Amino acid sequence: MLTITGHALVLWVHVLSACVWIGGQVTVLAVLPVVRATPGMPAAVGRQFQRVAWPAFALLVVTGLLNVWYLRIGWTDLWTTPAGRTLAVKLGLVAASGIATAAHVLHQRSHRLAGIAPSGKAPAVLGTIGLLSALGAALYGVVLHGG
Repeated sequence: MLTITGHALVLWVHVLSACVWIGGQVTVLAVLPVVRATPGMPAAVGRQFQRVAWPAFALLVVTGLLNVWYLRIGWTDLWTTPAGRTLAVKLGLVAASGIATAAHVLHQRSHRLAGIAPSGKAPAVLGTIGLLSALGAALYGVVLHGG
């Protein structure tokens, strides 16, 4: 039997957190057409999802930094080695996912607090950017770990 190492545990928590962050977004997207039939329900579902999604995102950042340490990729490698450049792209995608998702949440919250129904394409565009960049970050994470 192989040994469960510290790196394996960190990677496991990282993957579980990614399942919550990405899988939750996909699930919310899938149920949104049904949820929209009940007034106030989309906002309630969004708020409930955020209770697990943001802690998962924070765990992704922390365990991601630990994974970089385990992989022995130095910050100076970001532009000078293939692994470093791959990590740089992954970090950019992680940042894009967090920023776009936060902007989506703030847009929805500001409209709700103002008593205005969210309209236009901004929520959908921000949500799409958040999800697609998270999926890209997951792909580059697999590449970094030799997949």
